[in-house]
Order: sequence, then structure tokens, then C-alpha cells
Amino acid sequence: MICPECGAANVQRRNLGRKIGSGAGAVAGGVLAVEGATAGAIVGSTIPVIGTIAGGLIGFIIGAGSGAAVGALAGEPLDGTVFDEFCCQECSTTFNKP
Repeated sequence: MICPECGAANVQRRNLGRKIGSGAGAVAGGVLAVEGATAGAIVGSTIPVIGTIAGGLIGFIIGAGSGAAVGALAGEPLDGTVFDEFCCQECSTTFNKP
């Protein structure tokens, strides 16, 4: 890929839609994961203290991770349509495939 502005070959894919979707999904998943953390803590409470903490953390991590994955999938179609897909590392021009 060559930059249409300066002709440099040092061009990288931005993945901005995927990054934004992933971040939003992780936040939403984390908020919803509070319920998962609560359920995990209840299940983990069969082993006092350590089980409660571990169960809560595992529930939260699963919720946030799932939200990030779904958000990345949802944001991917925005790359190249809403957001420019590539960025020149020399002149900072953003553009899509010609």
C-alpha cells in the first residue's frame, strides 16, 4: 500500500472501528459482569475468602472479555466505511484503499 499523499510505503492499518468497538464492549461487558462476579463469588464462597475473591474475579473477567470480543466484531465493519482504514506513518494522512 502506498500513501496517496506523499507516496511513502510506510502505511499501517488503523483498525479504529475495531478498537472503539472493543473498548466500548469491554466497558459494557464489565458493567454487566458485576452480576457475573456476584454469581461467581456466591459459587466460590464454598471455599471461604479465596474462593469468593477468585469466583468474583473470574466472573468479571469473563464478562469484560466477552464484551470486548463482541464489540470488536461489531466495530469491524466500520473500518473502511465510516473510518479511514489506513494511516501513512510518514505524513499522517488517513485514507482508504484506492
